[in-house]
Amino acid sequence: MYLIYTDETGTNFSPKESAFMLYGGLVVHESKVNLLELQLQKMIAKFLQLDDIKKVELHTSEIFHILFSPSLKCEDKRKSKDKKACKALKELLENVTQEDFIQFTDELIQFLTKMNIPLLLSIIRKDDEIHTKHQISKETSALAYSFKTFLNLLDRYLASKNEKGLLIADDFSNQIPTKIRNLPLHERISDQHIAKHKELIFLRVLHRSLSWKTESDTLADMAPLKYEFESKNMFLIDNINYTNSKDSILNQVADFLLFIIRKTLEYDDKYPDNLDDNLLKVKDLVHTIKRSIHFAESSEMIQVGKLHKTHDKKIDINISCGPIFTSAIVKNIIVKNIKDEDFRKDTEKT
Repeated sequence: MYLIYTDETGTNFSPKESAFMLYGGLVVHESKVNLLELQLQKMIAKFLQLDDIKKVELHTSEIFHILFSPSLKCEDKRKSKDKKACKALKELLENVTQEDFIQFTDELIQFLTKMNIPLLLSIIRKDDEIHTKHQISKETSALAYSFKTFLNLLDRYLASKNEKGLLIADDFSNQIPTKIRNLPLHERISDQHIAKHKELIFLRVLHRSLSWKTESDTLADMAPLKYEFESKNMFLIDNINYTNSKDSILNQVADFLLFIIRKTLEYDDKYPDNLDDNLLKVKDLVHTIKRSIHFAESSEMIQVGKLHKTHDKKIDINISCGPIFTSAIVKNIIVKNIKDEDFRKDTEKT
């Protein structure tokens, strides 16, 4: 059996936030879990100096902003517990440099590729016109399609291995009111509840993708695809196994990979051509991601699903591996924004 350690990024729909939403997961055969966890702990301790990962979570967005945004002030955090956690993390990262972060990124992708641990992810643009074609809100549509695309990609992979898979995700139960949390699943994921609690959307999409096991289902499909039977999930175990991400190093690593890939996608929109010294380090990080993914593509470690419209105006999923991902997304972002001539030539060669 395969264990799929998942996470999502870009789910904030503030106008100032990312235009991209990613849902993805590391697909790990049960026989490799213990070995991977041990090596990843050593890697994190060496490059990020987080020696006891069971006590300090690899919270990528916090680490990234501490290292790449020196102006970040923990005092800006709204909650006192967040301020305390931010200050504690800053102290732990006191001797960690941007170069350490970049090298960790490189080492991580190389290691997972060598160990044949694929990262499957969906990349959804939140402003895609597809999300205006339903009765549900754009936000709900984007969330639903990000997960549905990931499930489609995952089931293809499991089918090729003829193996079952179990989804492992960060527990969100504390964000759902007790009276809703205790309802039977069919009521919990009804229209009235998912409209207020985005976390329940993922349960609804999974439930619909497994509806072939039941004789009837009155819940509407929030993310319909062109091919009805192709979009069903045949190899997933019914339920999501929820865990606290603080206790799961592989969920934390999945979060790390999704975050840096999203940052690469955002690079085109967020940073101008005139880069200051700090943003030049972000450029180095983007370059590292691109180079590492080129290595990963030979073994198809990174596989991507994206939405597109077919000729009959129905929604289908584009599935691609490394070459399309790096040339169509990462390369374009780098070439368009970086004016360093040597860097541009190096990019074009690869």
